[in-house]
Amino acid sequence: MRHHAIIKLLPLLMVVLSLISCDRTPGGVMSVNEMADLIVDLQLAEAYIDAHLNEFNGDSSKMVVKQSIYKKHGITQQDYDSSLVWYAHNMELYTKAYDKAIGKLKKRYDKLNKNGGEDNEHARDIMTEPTHDATPRSGHTPRHPARLATGSKGDSIDLWQGRRDYMLTQGARRGFITFDFAPDADKQPGDRYQLAYKLLRGGNEFKVCLSVDYTDGATAQITRGTNSDGWVTLDVQSDSTRHVRRVYGYVSYDIKRGHTAFVDSLMLMRTHMSKSNYGYINAQRLLERKK
Repeated sequence: MRHHAIIKLLPLLMVVLSLISCDRTPGGVMSVNEMADLIVDLQLAEAYIDAHLNEFNGDSSKMVVKQSIYKKHGITQQDYDSSLVWYAHNMELYTKAYDKAIGKLKKRYDKLNKNGGEDNEHARDIMTEPTHDATPRSGHTPRHPARLATGSKGDSIDLWQGRRDYMLTQGARRGFITFDFAPDADKQPGDRYQLAYKLLRGGNEFKVCLSVDYTDGATAQITRGTNSDGWVTLDVQSDSTRHVRRVYGYVSYDIKRGHTAFVDSLMLMRTHMSKSNYGYINAQRLLERKK
């Protein structure tokens, strides 16, 4: 009897396990629930800053607020960036985390209204649903930066596929421009990969990440914020002793109310190894697979 009962419970057990695995994240990456709670605090903080701009007239004061939120959640900026990289390639789970955050914010907002709290436009702003697409901009092609000049045939190639120009408006609110490409047939160990685009921020916040996965499971990665207009370039120098499996990353954006931003002429250049700049890796990090 016990054997038959276990057999009957197996389908239910499989469903439960599949639901659990759908939300599972690897070590070092915030879970869906943890990410949702962090999004709630970040959105509330941003709404407060928008309502008190006279008190937050510089990036340093805004950063203090964000750092306090990271500390509350027991993470660092680097932990958050690493989680964003993973979620950028698992957008269905990021959307799920964001939906949970929106649900929690809606409960707070409804409670505020029920208790006769102030119904202000900043509270409404944080209820905006995320959009991970953008409206293409056409008719404008800026000059390529000089450092992207190609060498002999096959030495450099633009790996970018798909849309190159975006116009991001308030409807986009917060989201990602993601990319994930396989290396070209002429790839070689020690190749350098450079993501480049022209940015008109419009006062909005942008962050960019470029990663290279190796066949041995390691990852070379660089992430930084963008606080100026013009050409943005980000380089990853691949290891001459490893083989590249994929090149991927994201441009994240947070569009303020009533603002617009433009991302033009996206490129992803692969250039064969140059001994003169092989050692130049800036803030690049190597993430090894845990054994």
